[in-house]
Amino acid sequence: MSSSASIQDILDRWRAGDQAAAAELYRRYGQRLWDLAAGQIGQRLGRRVGPDDIVQSVFRTFFRRTSQGEYAFDHSGALWQLLVRITHNKIYKQAERHHAKRRNVNAEVPLDGDRLSPEAVTHEPTPDEVATLVDEMECLLSGLEAPEPEMVRLAIEGRTASEIAKQVGCSRWTVRRVLDRVGAGLRKRLEENNRD
Repeated sequence: MSSSASIQDILDRWRAGDQAAAAELYRRYGQRLWDLAAGQIGQRLGRRVGPDDIVQSVFRTFFRRTSQGEYAFDHSGALWQLLVRITHNKIYKQAERHHAKRRNVNAEVPLDGDRLSPEAVTHEPTPDEVATLVDEMECLLSGLEAPEPEMVRLAIEGRTASEIAKQVGCSRWTVRRVLDRVGAGLRKRLEENNRD
């Protein structure tokens, strides 16, 4: 069977409701698109948007618009060209979004060891500091519902959003949303404590 016939066959099966056909398309093109996105996303934007995010968005758009009859393909090369174009558009839109005034990634200040005093880096926490941190974390975690505390625990252990999502059985977006919310709550509590 030719490559174009096999692509058309996969698309026809997917349109008929065969989810295995969608998985086959992802297997054929997902890694190549991930590599493309990883090479195109700059370092600053990469702190906010990963190749996984772009690839998922590309396939969502592709499947939605294909189901609406917007795309037709006469060979697999045409499908690849379309996926590349969608990927570039997604990256461009994310870059635009994250360079808008309030979200501007260029306004972020990196946290690196050069900005911290050697004492701050090597300082062993006192028992009072440890107790304060434990109290703050318990207070934050008490308002969470399962599996959110587990997400926070895994993040503290240094796991990535993808690893956490896989372990607790949810999407990376959910993990990021929970961790962002917990981080914002912790920052707010620390600011309130510093004012007291």
